[in-house]
Amino acid sequence: GPLFEIQVPAGREPQGNDEITAILALIMAGMMVFYVFFTGAASAQSLLLEEEAGTLPRLFTTPTSQATILGGKFISTFLLLSVQVTALIIISSLIYGVNWGEPLPVALVMFALVVVASGFGILITSFLRDTRQGGIVYGGVMTAMGMLGMITVFTGARPGASTAIDTVSLLVPQGWAVRAWRLLLDGGGAGDVLLTVGVMLAAGILFFAAGILRFRKRYA
Repeated sequence: GPLFEIQVPAGREPQGNDEITAILALIMAGMMVFYVFFTGAASAQSLLLEEEAGTLPRLFTTPTSQATILGGKFISTFLLLSVQVTALIIISSLIYGVNWGEPLPVALVMFALVVVASGFGILITSFLRDTRQGGIVYGGVMTAMGMLGMITVFTGARPGASTAIDTVSLLVPQGWAVRAWRLLLDGGGAGDVLLTVGVMLAAGILFFAAGILRFRKRYA
């Protein structure tokens, strides 16, 4: 049978997991998205630390392009988040018996989550002047966005349902990430998450490109 299949209670009994495990999986999915975006932003904050230390502007004066330098930051953040998400999936499966869905769609959602969180971290950092401002933004703005993205977890709204709550949650990238995991937890396959994964990947690429442009203008 599938390694990661689960049905989340939404008016019907979960299949393959008891009700408590299904609810736990839903909460863990929301918190995973919440903290992955925080980690992505915190990792990108190293750019501000290097700027304050004077090393980043000097790097930008070398023949190495800004895109390459920022790309290296993106890759390091990507790897860190990949380890974080993989560890949570494995631990929750082994310890709590949570099954997340078929391996292929789970891998697609994991990849898209890491890309969009990494790109968003680069973008939001490009708007910050220093690490002091970063603390305010990460503590306030990121928390508010994370809670908005998780609103369907709190209300139990079905993913993809035509409701105001579902629509509002999609105003932030965290909402798309939560939606992807909820589709998996509702028994969805690769075809069911393809659109959501595509939106997340496109958003991650746009975030990264916009961050590069802002940094390029900043150090022109």
